[in-house]
Amino acid sequence: MYCPNCGKEIPDGSKFCPYCGAKVVASPEQKKLVKEMRGKRGRKKNSLLILIPIVAVVILLSIFLYLKFFPVVNPEASVEHNNKGISLAEEIVREDPTSINKNIPVMISEFKKAVRLDPKNISARKNLIYSYLFSDDLKNAQKETEELLKVDPQNEFAVKMKELLSEETP
Repeated sequence: MYCPNCGKEIPDGSKFCPYCGAKVVASPEQKKLVKEMRGKRGRKKNSLLILIPIVAVVILLSIFLYLKFFPVVNPEASVEHNNKGISLAEEIVREDPTSINKNIPVMISEFKKAVRLDPKNISARKNLIYSYLFSDDLKNAQKETEELLKVDPQNEFAVKMKELLSEETP
C-alpha cells in the first residue's frame, strides 16, 4: 500500500501515513484484502490455541505410558532399598519385636521399591513375600510368589512357597 500524498510505501491497513501524516483512505479492494488477512491471522491463532494443549497432553501421556510400560531399571538402587528393608527386619528381631506392626508396612514399601527398580532382583522379591507373610497378607504373598515364578520359573523357594500358600488360601 502506498500513501496517496507522498507516494511512500506504508503498512497495509494504515489510516494515516507515518511519513507525511496524510489521511489514507483505502480502496474497497484494499479494505477487503486487509479484512481477509486479519481473518486468516485470527484463525491461525485460534488453531494454535487449540493445538498447543493437545500436543502437550499427547506428550505427557506418551511419557506416562513409556514409564509405566518400560520402567527404569536401576539394580544399584534396588539393592539399596532391599538392604533398607532387611535392616528394618533385623531391627525388629534384635531390638523391639513389639514394633513389628509399625515397621512391616515400611519394610514392604522398601521391598516394593526394590522390585520396581529391578524386577529381576530375586532377593527383594523373596523378602517382599516374607514381609507379606509377617503381616498375614497371604493374598499378596501368593501374588508376589506368582510374579517371582514369572521371573524365575525354576526358583525352588517360589515353587515351594506356591505349594504352601495354595494349601493356606482358598
